[in-house]
Amino acid sequence: MISLTTGTFGRDRELAALRAAVAGAARGFGGCTIVTGAAGIGKSHLMRAATEYRATAGVSIAFRAAFELDRAAPLITLASTLQQLRPPEPAIDWLSGDPGSGGGAFGRRLREEDAQYRTLERLGAALEDYAARQPLVIAIDDAQWMDELSALAIAELVPALASSPVRWLFAHRPAPAGTPGLQLMERLARDGHEQILLGALDDDAVRRLCAKVVGADVDNTVLAVAGVCDGNPLQVEQLVRTLHLTGQLLVADGVGTVVGEELPSSFITIVDQMLHGLSSDTQELLQAGAVFGRPFSIEAVAELLDRRPGALLKPVKEATTAGVLVEQDGELEFVHDLVRLAVYGTLGGAVATVLHRQAAAIAREEGRPPVEVAEHLLKTGRTGRREAVTILHESALEVAPAAPSTAADLIVHALEVLGEGDPGRVALVADAVGLLASAGRLEQAQDLGETALRAGLDPRTEAMLMLGLAEAFKHAGHNGIAVEYADQGLAVTDVPESVRARLHAIRAHARFYHGDLAGADTDGQAAAAAGLATGEYAASVFGLTGRSLVAQAQGRLDDAYGHAEHATGIADKVRGDAAHRHPRIWLGDAQAALDRFDEAEETYRRGRRESERLGTAWSTPLWHYYHAALLTARGRLDDAVAEAEAGVAVALNLTAYALAVPLLGQLTRLAVLQGDLPQAQAHLAHMHRRMAAGTTCAPEDMYWPEGVLQEAVTGPEAALSTLCDLIDALPARPVLIAQDPTTAPALVHIAIRAGAEDKARTVVAAARGLAERNPGQLSLAAAADHAEGVLTGDPWLLRGAVERFRRTPRRLALAGALEDAALNTAEEAQGRAWAAEAIAIVTDCRAERARRRLEFSLGGPKAPTGRPVFRPDSPLHQLTPAEQNVALRVAEGLQNRQVATALHLSRHTVDSHLRKIFTKLELRGRVELANLVQRDRLNT
Repeated sequence: MISLTTGTFGRDRELAALRAAVAGAARGFGGCTIVTGAAGIGKSHLMRAATEYRATAGVSIAFRAAFELDRAAPLITLASTLQQLRPPEPAIDWLSGDPGSGGGAFGRRLREEDAQYRTLERLGAALEDYAARQPLVIAIDDAQWMDELSALAIAELVPALASSPVRWLFAHRPAPAGTPGLQLMERLARDGHEQILLGALDDDAVRRLCAKVVGADVDNTVLAVAGVCDGNPLQVEQLVRTLHLTGQLLVADGVGTVVGEELPSSFITIVDQMLHGLSSDTQELLQAGAVFGRPFSIEAVAELLDRRPGALLKPVKEATTAGVLVEQDGELEFVHDLVRLAVYGTLGGAVATVLHRQAAAIAREEGRPPVEVAEHLLKTGRTGRREAVTILHESALEVAPAAPSTAADLIVHALEVLGEGDPGRVALVADAVGLLASAGRLEQAQDLGETALRAGLDPRTEAMLMLGLAEAFKHAGHNGIAVEYADQGLAVTDVPESVRARLHAIRAHARFYHGDLAGADTDGQAAAAAGLATGEYAASVFGLTGRSLVAQAQGRLDDAYGHAEHATGIADKVRGDAAHRHPRIWLGDAQAALDRFDEAEETYRRGRRESERLGTAWSTPLWHYYHAALLTARGRLDDAVAEAEAGVAVALNLTAYALAVPLLGQLTRLAVLQGDLPQAQAHLAHMHRRMAAGTTCAPEDMYWPEGVLQEAVTGPEAALSTLCDLIDALPARPVLIAQDPTTAPALVHIAIRAGAEDKARTVVAAARGLAERNPGQLSLAAAADHAEGVLTGDPWLLRGAVERFRRTPRRLALAGALEDAALNTAEEAQGRAWAAEAIAIVTDCRAERARRRLEFSLGGPKAPTGRPVFRPDSPLHQLTPAEQNVALRVAEGLQNRQVATALHLSRHTVDSHLRKIFTKLELRGRVELANLVQRDRLNT
C-alpha cells in the first residue's frame, strides 16, 4: 500500500533501524528485516522512507507492494519488484512481461517448460552478479499477499545471498493466516532475522500528526476525537482530513478545534463522511476504482464508467488532493486498502454487479491474469459464476507446476462456488484431490477424496483419484497409507493399463519403505512391463528404480546396478516424463555400493545438471543425500556435512519432510564421527519431530543414526536395544552393510560390548553371506573379515581386512580396520605403524571421535596437520579445511556458483559452508572475509 502523505511521527527508532539496514548493504552486508504491524499502522510509510534513503546510502533499490491478486500469477511479486530497479538492470530483462499472466512470454515459458527450479537458479545467479557490482535492497510491502513461487524463491535466495550485499526488507500484516507470504514471514522470523514490530502511536505522536495534517496546532477536542483511532496513523490522518473537509474542524488563531455533534465513531463512518464531503463525480470515480482491487489507470476507470478519460481529470485531482487516491507509476491507487474496502462497502448490490461485469471485460482486454477475471465474474450472478468456475479450474491446472498450493486454493474455491449437489463437481474432484495432495494438504485431500468416492465416480476418475492420493502420501513419507490407496486403485475394474502401470510404480516404492521387499519387487516388475507396453515410460523408469532399491536391500548389488542402468537408458532415450524421474539418483547409489566412486561422482554431477535443466526441484534433496553418503565414504566429512545440511534446507523449503528425515539421520551420524555429540543430539531430535507427524523412512535411516548416538552417549546396551531388529533383519536385508561396509564391524563392537555375542555372530554371518553373493567386491570381503576379526580377535583376518580396504577408495573403512588390527597384533612395531596410519587418515578426514579414541587407546603419534595456510594467530584457523578452501576462493572474488564449480560442489553446499564461516568468524559480508584472508594468508 502507498504510505501516508504526511511525515513520520513516533517511529524514530524503527526508521533508524531500517535506514541502518539499507546503509549496511552499502558497506557490503546482506540480511533481512521484517516489519510487522496491523493494517494502517504505518508500515508502508516506513518502507518508503527507508528506501528513499538510498541517495545517501549508495545502493540500488527495488521496491513494490504485493496485491491480493498476485497469488494466481507465479513469481509476479518478486519479478515485478525487480523490474522496479532504477536504473534498470539488463541482466534481469528476461523477467520482463507479466510473469504468470495470460500474456507474458516469461509466464508462458515458466509453465510450458516446467522450469521454475531453473528459473530460480538463474535469478539467484543474476542477483549475485548484480550485487557484486552494486549493493542492492529488495523491498516488498504487503508481503502477506505475495505469490507462492515468489515466496519459495525468497526462502531460498535470502540464505543463498546472505554473504552478498543484498538486503531484503519486508512489511506485512499478521493476517490472513496461511498465505504463502505469511508463512514465509513466519519462517524468516524463526530463522532469526531482524524483526520490527509496529504498535500504536503514543499521544504526542498523534498530536504532531494531527497538527501536520491540519497545518496548525490542535487542541484537546481534536485529540479527544482522534482517540477513537487507537493510535492508528492511517485512521488518524483520514479522520482529521475528513473533519477538515466537512467543516467539522476549524482553525482559528492558529489552533484547530472540532465543532459539531455528528462526529464519526468508526473508520467506516470516517470514510463515509469523507465521501459526502466530495463532489458526486469524485464519489462515483472512487466507487468505480474500488471495484478493481488493484492500481488502475484513468483510461480503465473511464471505460468502467462509460466516460471520456478527460472528463475524469477534475475528480481525480479532487480525490488526490483529499488524500484518498495517490498516483504511483502512472496509475491511481487508494492510499490504503482499508480505505478502498470502506469505499467499496458503500456500493449497492445491483451497482456492484454491473461494475464487476464490466471490470471482467476490461481485465480480459488488458490481458490480466485469468483469476482476476474470474473474481469479477463471481460477483455477477449465476451466469458469471459458471464461467468463473471454468476459468478457476483452467487457471489451477495452469499454475500447478509452479504454485501447487495456489492451484489447490483456486480449485477448492471453484468447488465451493458449485456447491455440493452440482453435477459439474465430478470433473473437478480428481484434479482437486491431486492438487491438494501435491501441495502437501493431505488431510484436506483425503477428506475430499473420500467424500467424492461415496458420491460415486467413473472407474478412470476413481483410479486417478487413488493414484493422486497414493503419490501424495508416498512423497509425504506416509508409505502405509500410500500402499492402501494404490491397492484400492488397482482393485478398480476397467482401468487403463497405463494408469495401472503408474499405480504399480508408486506402490513399489511405498512397499519398499514399508518393509515389503518381495511385494515391492513384484510391483516394480509389473510397472516396468506395463509402462513399456503402453508407452507410460515414466512408470517403467520408476518401477525399475524400485527394483534397484530392492536388489540393493537384499544384497544383490549387480542386479541393483542393472535395474538402475536399464531405467537410465529408457529415460535417456525417450526423455519427457521418464527423464523427470531421475534414475541417475539410484544409478549413482548402485555404483557407489560397487566401489565405483568416480563413476558415481560423474553420475551425480550429470544428474544434477539435468535436474537443473528440467526444473525438477523435488529431486534436489535426494541428490544431496546420496552425494553426502559418497563424500562420507571418501572421508570428506566436512563436505558431507555441508551437503547434507544443504539437503535439509532445500527439503524444508519444498516442504518435502519425508526427504528431510534421512538427511537428518546422516547429519546425526556425521556429527558423531566428528565428535560433536550435542549437535548430533540436536539433529536426532529434529528427525524425531518430523517422524512424530507420521513420516516414515527406511529402517536403516531411522535406527542406525539413533543407535550410533546412543552408543556414544549412553553406552552399548542402549544402542543394542535400538538396533536389535535391524541386526535380526540383516541376513535377509543387508543393505546397511552394502551401502556402508564400516557398519558391520561397528555393529559387532556394539554387540560384544553389550554382552550379546549371538547378535555379533548374526552380523558376521550376514556380512560373510553378502560378500559371498557378490564375489570380487573387495570392500564387502574386507568388511566380513573385519567383522569376524573383531568377534574372534583373529589378527590375520584383521590384517586381511586392512589389505583389502587399502585397494578400495573407502578411507574411513581402512582407518577402522587399521585401528582394530593395531589393537590385536602381537607385533609392536607393526601395531604402532598401523595406529599412526589410522590417526593420519582420521585426522585428515576430520573424524575427531576416532582420532581421540586412537590417541587415547593406542597412544599413537599426533598426525601432521599439513602446511599452514594462514598466520598462526589468525581466526581463520577455526575453519575446517573445506571451509578454508571456500574462504580462499571467495577472497579471490569468485561468486558462490563459481566456487561450487571450482570445488566440484553444489551451490547449496557452498552456501552452507559460507554461513558457517560467517558464524564462526562473526563476519557479515564477503568484503570482511576477503580483507581477513588478505591480511592473514601466508605467502605459500
